[in-house]
Amino acid sequence: MNKPKLMVLLLIVVFFMCFARPPLAEEGFKVQYTAKFSQDVLSFDKLMGYDLIKMKDGNGGWLAELAKPMLPTKEVKIALPAGMAAKNVSVVDAKSEEILGVYNIFPSQPPLKTGSSGGDADFLQPDNQTYASSQPYPARLVKFIRQADLAGQSIAVIQLYPLQYIPAEKRLILYTSITLAIEGVGGYQCGDYLSPNISQKDRREYEQRIKEMVQNPQDVQLNTALKMSTSMLPPGGPFAHVIVTSTTYASYFQPLADWHTQKGVKDTIITTAWIYANYTGADSQKIRAFVIDAYSTWGTTYFLMGGERETVPFVYRTYYQESTPSDQYYSDFDDDWIHDVYVGRASAGSSSEITTFVNKVLKYEKDPPRTNYPLDVLLIGMDTDEDTHNEYLKQHIDAWIPAPFNVSKVYDSQITDHKTAALNALNAGQNLVNHADHSNYTVMGTGDYWHGLGISNSDVDNLTNNNQTSIIVSLGCDPNGMDYNDCIAEHFVIYNPNQAGVAFIGNTRSGWFYSGFPDELSGQLDKQWWIGLFSRNTYNLGQTLVDSKHNFGTGEDPCSEHCEWTFNLLGEPEMPIWTDSPDSFTVTHLFTIRPEPSSFLVNVKDATSHAPVELAYACLWKGSEVYLTGYTNASGDVTFNPSPSTIGVMYVTITKHNYIPYQKQVDVSTYLGGDPNGDWQVNSSDIVYLINYLYVGGPAPIPWQAGDPNGDCAINSADVTYLINYLYIGGPRPVIRICPK
Repeated sequence: MNKPKLMVLLLIVVFFMCFARPPLAEEGFKVQYTAKFSQDVLSFDKLMGYDLIKMKDGNGGWLAELAKPMLPTKEVKIALPAGMAAKNVSVVDAKSEEILGVYNIFPSQPPLKTGSSGGDADFLQPDNQTYASSQPYPARLVKFIRQADLAGQSIAVIQLYPLQYIPAEKRLILYTSITLAIEGVGGYQCGDYLSPNISQKDRREYEQRIKEMVQNPQDVQLNTALKMSTSMLPPGGPFAHVIVTSTTYASYFQPLADWHTQKGVKDTIITTAWIYANYTGADSQKIRAFVIDAYSTWGTTYFLMGGERETVPFVYRTYYQESTPSDQYYSDFDDDWIHDVYVGRASAGSSSEITTFVNKVLKYEKDPPRTNYPLDVLLIGMDTDEDTHNEYLKQHIDAWIPAPFNVSKVYDSQITDHKTAALNALNAGQNLVNHADHSNYTVMGTGDYWHGLGISNSDVDNLTNNNQTSIIVSLGCDPNGMDYNDCIAEHFVIYNPNQAGVAFIGNTRSGWFYSGFPDELSGQLDKQWWIGLFSRNTYNLGQTLVDSKHNFGTGEDPCSEHCEWTFNLLGEPEMPIWTDSPDSFTVTHLFTIRPEPSSFLVNVKDATSHAPVELAYACLWKGSEVYLTGYTNASGDVTFNPSPSTIGVMYVTITKHNYIPYQKQVDVSTYLGGDPNGDWQVNSSDIVYLINYLYVGGPAPIPWQAGDPNGDCAINSADVTYLINYLYIGGPRPVIRICPK
């Protein structure tokens, strides 16, 4: 499928865009935008005897003023010129047509929780004054929501209202074309700018992310700050990833930090004690200030909060009905609902739980089962009330899952024991799990509304999906309440060393839905997570979470703001998600280099097709002496110029999405193993040289260890055999080993 068609599927509402940026005055700006809609993108349904109009793709928002007509809306983001402060939005032209028919539009109802079922809510009757009016509803066609920014690119967030309803006449008007003008003045300063130290890899990701967010990608221009603020960061860096944890837990996260660094995502561990001593404010404010500093100075994009709330605090806010903990305070550090960095949490409360978490992540990334499991998906869709069938939400998600995947389904419409069916599927091993039902801190429903069924903490603890851990996404209430003592998400992720889950994306407090609308509010976030994974190339856990929120659209609705705030990641934000059967590399490079400047060529091929692999990410790492990264070209080649200064080991690591990482060690040495004649080549002349030394009185190897290719600290006939096997039978390569004199 080509990209234009894919974008049509993503949006369905086809926007024909026209932009202009003539200045209003010496210090003024004006940006114009035209959106077009057609009746083809609308679906018409009935709910409780009322007419229900939806966008066919389900990817819009709603005008949902209580008891007033519920109509679909569309939130759009528009890239603005550098320095423009948006002040006003107005409609400069609009074209409309009447949709033939007589319509009695469904009145908006209060949202409902996806917590344990409490029965059906009372129906809110239509507002008499509104439904008796002859005035179009809503009165406006556009609304300016906010100005946000990311990586120095300013963005206007606009709400469009393409449908107007005349209640007294039961007529429906569609605006097929809306041209709006955003006016502004100069002098705007972004809340965050691109770090001058950000890697080219991360810069490309930011640029791509913004281009996918806005309606005018051709106008996107990332910017760095004209003046850097004073940094409080410790020596070192830049770092792409930071783990924030306590002094007590720091060493237990080290294997994860080492793996990140080894594969080219340079990582460091910063303790909360250090942060609290170097920044001002409350503890959470100090951590946010550190995140801003690390992003601005080092270019850090990934942050793992290592510990429970006592170790790394959550921030609690009340957007809708309840105080809710979240890590979004750290990812959206300028509070504009555009996320600046990727944040996840390992809410472990002991060293053993950290070790379990780290080992699960490393196993998932480096050594997953090669067949079946990576392409297995489980969809659990249950009714949350009599009119809300989450099976329909799962069907929408299933439409985005590529054909190679094996999709198991547990739906309320099936005549079966839903809990047993769900547990059997989990025990069989599922890479990805999607759950939609009522929940609480310790139970995830599997038919709660009709049957009172659910999976409990103890059920999760008894799962037997050995080394086939799942990534779970849930829209239920509270399952990811990481500030609760042992929520069910924690039982999935930081219990059971080899079973259950490796990551959980879900709500720390209540999820919400509109009765009869399974793919709205929390359901919309759920759906966007899957669309982003399979169509917008957001396959790292942190990226997928942020992408779902950027395509959600909070508008100015407090319930929507709550839904975004409460949707959090228990997991490693940089961890890639398998979306295909893992492939392997065949990699060619030197295995010994001298401790001096040299050229180092790496060639990468697909192990199955033997074709060159383009854009494989390679990293060379030797302590503080060598740290180089780069991408392979169309021939599968990337050339480095390392300058190690001491003997030792240099790591070579190759990664690419849906490939098993390649990990090897290169010896940095003053001699080449298996090269007794000292010409820095291992060939038949070295076999002759060893034979002459052992049996004819020839000269000794140069140095002595070069004549010991099997590394047993002795030179004898076994070394001759070892070299013959290496050169002619595909035996192991010669080793370098320090032997006692």
